[in-house]
Amino acid sequence: MFERMHIGERKDSQLGRRRARAWGQWLFVALAIAVFVLLGLAASPRKSASFDEQYHLGSGYAYLRTGDFRLATTHPPLLALISAAGLLGMHDIVLPLDHPSWAEGKRFEFSDVFLWESNDQSVEMIQAGRRPLILLGAVLILVAFIWARQLLGTGAAWLAVVLMALEPNLGGNARIIATDFGLTVFLFLAMWRLWRWLAAPSTGNAVLMGLCAGAAMTAKYTGLIFWPVAVLAILIFPLGDEELFWRKRLTGLLIAAMTALGALWAVYRFDTGWIMAGPLAAPIPAPFYWRELADTFSGILRPPPEQFVFLLGQAAATGCWLYFVVALLYKTPVGLLILSAVGIAAMLLQRRWRELCVLWLMPLTFLMLGSTGILTIGFRHFLPAMPFLILLAGNSIHLVRPHSRHAPADTVALGLLTLWFVVSSLRIYPHQEAYFNELAGPWTNWSRILVDSNIDWGQDLPTLRTRMEELGIDRVNLAYFSKAVPEKYGVNYTPLPSFLRFIDGYEPNAYNPYTPEPGWYAISATSLRLGLLTASKVDLYAYFRDLTPDARAGYSLYLYNVTYPLAMEVTRTVVTGAPVANLSAAELGVKESTRVQAKWRTSDAAAVHSPGTTWAPPQNFVAVNANFAGIFLLDGYTQPAQAWEPGGSAHLDLVWRRGGIDMPMPAPTHGRPLSAFVQLIQDETGAVVAQFDGWDVALRGLEAGDIVEQKVELNLPDALSTGKYSLWAGLYSPQSGVRLSVENASGPADSVQLMSMAVP
Repeated sequence: MFERMHIGERKDSQLGRRRARAWGQWLFVALAIAVFVLLGLAASPRKSASFDEQYHLGSGYAYLRTGDFRLATTHPPLLALISAAGLLGMHDIVLPLDHPSWAEGKRFEFSDVFLWESNDQSVEMIQAGRRPLILLGAVLILVAFIWARQLLGTGAAWLAVVLMALEPNLGGNARIIATDFGLTVFLFLAMWRLWRWLAAPSTGNAVLMGLCAGAAMTAKYTGLIFWPVAVLAILIFPLGDEELFWRKRLTGLLIAAMTALGALWAVYRFDTGWIMAGPLAAPIPAPFYWRELADTFSGILRPPPEQFVFLLGQAAATGCWLYFVVALLYKTPVGLLILSAVGIAAMLLQRRWRELCVLWLMPLTFLMLGSTGILTIGFRHFLPAMPFLILLAGNSIHLVRPHSRHAPADTVALGLLTLWFVVSSLRIYPHQEAYFNELAGPWTNWSRILVDSNIDWGQDLPTLRTRMEELGIDRVNLAYFSKAVPEKYGVNYTPLPSFLRFIDGYEPNAYNPYTPEPGWYAISATSLRLGLLTASKVDLYAYFRDLTPDARAGYSLYLYNVTYPLAMEVTRTVVTGAPVANLSAAELGVKESTRVQAKWRTSDAAAVHSPGTTWAPPQNFVAVNANFAGIFLLDGYTQPAQAWEPGGSAHLDLVWRRGGIDMPMPAPTHGRPLSAFVQLIQDETGAVVAQFDGWDVALRGLEAGDIVEQKVELNLPDALSTGKYSLWAGLYSPQSGVRLSVENASGPADSVQLMSMAVP
């Protein structure tokens, strides 16, 4: 009796220990998930909107609110919908359905208006849209633990969870509203369910596999890669019963495919339409998906002829087959690379390569796709392979021989590699999207290896603002590789030629790439190496390439303080019409040991005279001497030669002199920095009967004392009544609509009177 009690107590004790271990494992997984999510949520506010985030958020929110998927043009809508769900708790979000871009289905234009123009809470909307994607990371880690424990054992699962929670590429992309991380999660889920179905063929497992595959397909068009990988896995994976192969596996694959199509159709609200197949037309489910799929892949296969890419110091118009190999080598923590290699070796020694094909097939497939040279613009396109490499790294634990005399050394080596991985991953936080490992050398070398989304996707505007405050920089000249609006993040800047908002305009047109004017410059890593990504503009910022940055904002924006020796000769030239950067150094007059100060105007409607040049006021010149906030002085004007008659026009020249104060630019992406106005006002009623508005000279390049002669034409109305009139002039900011103040005899005003006249 006592012996039976003792045995029972032992069994209870063993059961208790097993339960304690189980609880410990799940607590560890919960901790890893919490670390991943909290790191993502904490880092997100410190990152500005990356290149494509506004497009996904705008199209997803429009679909969520209207049920119309017309904007899901270059990517399927699932992840955009998931991100947009994060905005449901926000109030007063304006969806500009009355804008022409909605009716025309122009995704890029609509999302720009939606995020940056129609709503004042743009930054908060981006943060809210990122949270659901960060939470997808919890699903990834949880499934990684379950799958690794089932496939590789508990020790491998623990190691995989640590690697998954801290891997910098996964962490960095999880907080970006894009398709790469979501595709990574859903492809991983689909492969997990594929393995379960291969190990235990059943209708239920086939349906679950199909649902996950359908999610991958509607996350990104490259989610279709699951199907060829699944077929290969079916052919490689060990057979349980050869006679049942065709009946169970092919039938199950068909069930999974039909389930996936059903899931895809549901995402497109069970829409049905006609599609042309040669001379015939046939009704199909979700025709929008298939049309956009064809358009997207045809665009990928026929990229823009001048679209340059960058690898290992070389810019080229075509991708290199080594791109993803190089990216994997430099963008993956060295500890993870070694652990993955050891895990693969363990797999081969265990002779489990067929059973573990569900782990190595996906990385191999992505490397093979990368060797085609297509989409060689970022390691993020290889991201779906990373969880599989992590599980293979978890398999490295099987090379630790517990009963061997080498066991302590094996365990120490494994622990040191894991510690190296952890330290290397955390050292760059919160800038994981720009992670490079120790093989890449110091950060100044990273942009010589890879650019674009590997290091610079426009994410560091908040850090730029902070660095400017620390260094006492009031304004920077900004070359920015993204679509976000820098002023929304508190950055005071003058735009340099770069993307979307900065390609054209007075100030970008005035940039001199050979001898930039003195001042602070913030040049993005991608702009530094690729300019505007075209052959004619790839060297737009070559001047800065051999300079050591004076500071950096994150790892994507390099800060340079451009100065010149006081004794250096300066020549001044005026460029008309074409951007200054379109001229060669010889055409601009650049010589050794000489700096060219370029000034730019739209046409000869304005003239620019620098101090020291021969210029004298004309005979009919009337002095005014009005000081507009120290930014410009109105020296005077030339009196119109003709009489003021109804239906006629009056011509005069305004003579402005550049002051020493910079013009405020509260919104450089919305309008020119300065404009002059001239108004003819009827004294009796105060009505404006004729006016002029314009400015034809870039502020960039103008120096204190420069004179700008501005031609003004006033078209008088046919019904110009008799009476007394006054002519007034002033300056204002088109970006804010605020007029510059000027001191009159009666005190501060927003314009100055030029002359009075009477119409008989």
